[in-house]
Amino acid sequence: MYALEEFLSIRYVKKISLVVDNIEMATDILQQYGLGDSQKISLVYGDKTRHRSIKNGLHDLQRYHKDSDIKVVVVHDAVRPFVPRSLLGELVIGAAEVGAAGPVRPLISTIVKPGNDSCLDASLQRSAYAASETPQAFQIDALISAYSKCSEEELDTGTECLQLVLTHCGIRPKLMQSTEDLLKVTYNRDVYIVEATIREKCTDVCIISDLESDALNSLEDVLKNKVASVKTVLGTSPSKNQDNGKKYNTVILFHRHEIQQDLHLVDFANLIDLDKQGLIIHIIDHASIDGMQSMSVYNLHRNSRKMAHHYEKLHKGVVVIHCVSSNEPQKVSNLVVSLLQSDSQTFSGQTLFL
Repeated sequence: MYALEEFLSIRYVKKISLVVDNIEMATDILQQYGLGDSQKISLVYGDKTRHRSIKNGLHDLQRYHKDSDIKVVVVHDAVRPFVPRSLLGELVIGAAEVGAAGPVRPLISTIVKPGNDSCLDASLQRSAYAASETPQAFQIDALISAYSKCSEEELDTGTECLQLVLTHCGIRPKLMQSTEDLLKVTYNRDVYIVEATIREKCTDVCIISDLESDALNSLEDVLKNKVASVKTVLGTSPSKNQDNGKKYNTVILFHRHEIQQDLHLVDFANLIDLDKQGLIIHIIDHASIDGMQSMSVYNLHRNSRKMAHHYEKLHKGVVVIHCVSSNEPQKVSNLVVSLLQSDSQTFSGQTLFL
């Protein structure tokens, strides 16, 4: 769904042929995501091989192509949930110019050819080859022509669309360097990487504090490369901190000695995205252990649990971090990053001491 939603959000994408093995199930999923009535999407039955499935999708687009000015078609694998917009734009432009374009990345392992006896027959020089990825872009007439000319064997055993237009249309596709986030889900472990990447891309952080501090500056620097966006607000005047309607699903509040109830959250309520899952993290600087000696750990934990229950309906988890020593800002940053990389409800209601 991530790749589909990304393509739907791109203005120049006119039509999407979604090739599936079960149209009824796919229809139900689209309905669940509020896409059942989308005029851009048409569902198409796949086939037993990659090329045959793509050909079915292309045949569906041909009907739309007759009544439109579509010039470029994009082939993409749903197992690659992220679609880098800048790369996609470059691929479409490349296809319009030379006929076809696709992303590649350097091989990280040597390719070998095993014999029938499971012994090595040959190996390829790794530096002379690259790994092909999707999305791939084509002039639609060229791809239609290539599929109309390819053999049954190619349809059954082939996997590379760029090779088809090279073989049957004489088009040498333009190859472009892929990006790091063009991930492919092949093994179970890949799911964890994708989930972490999704959290990173979907996390917008607002840091609120009355005063600037080493811990705040360190946290801001670290988060810039770990989340989608970071905004730091100093002081208590929300009118001076508008950001063109930008909202944040995660809020980090710095306090001195104790939490000032929820005054900051009330003041800056217009900055908080209540529709997306996220965290509210309270970081309390006690300066020294002396300030905590009279506190009950049980009461601190109970208060955190109450806050977590209160914010459940706002799709927010709550974590309270008590910092006994303020001279280790890197530890604070590392702890916050770990919390953000976990599911927002995993540590909700927890009281942590640093």
